[in-house]
Amino acid sequence: MGKAKAVQPKDAKWEPHPQLKDVKVAHLLSNRDDNTDLTCLLVQVPKGSHVDKHIHENSDDIIFVIKGKATIWIDGMGDLPMVPGSFFRVPKGVLHHPHDIEEDLVLFDVFYPYLA
Repeated sequence: MGKAKAVQPKDAKWEPHPQLKDVKVAHLLSNRDDNTDLTCLLVQVPKGSHVDKHIHENSDDIIFVIKGKATIWIDGMGDLPMVPGSFFRVPKGVLHHPHDIEEDLVLFDVFYPYLA
């Protein structure tokens, strides 16, 4: 059985996104740090950022928008608004990308299974 964990806002450790310029992530729960089978992140995407179309080959991407305004394109669904309260599940292997980032985004992002 795993250990319980809590992260308060002041304790979130923000680090640069490994591929996206100006984007920051805070690992809340991960295999890297917690030996879990999923990855939970907070993601900050500044207004005007560019995110290329991409896939996650081994993980579903589950996105909940906390703050901001943008559009996400998901293959098979087209363009969808990203506003606070929006929820998206992008299955592994499905092409997608957030774009037209009109306001700074804060996302709760879950990958299952975990990001390697």
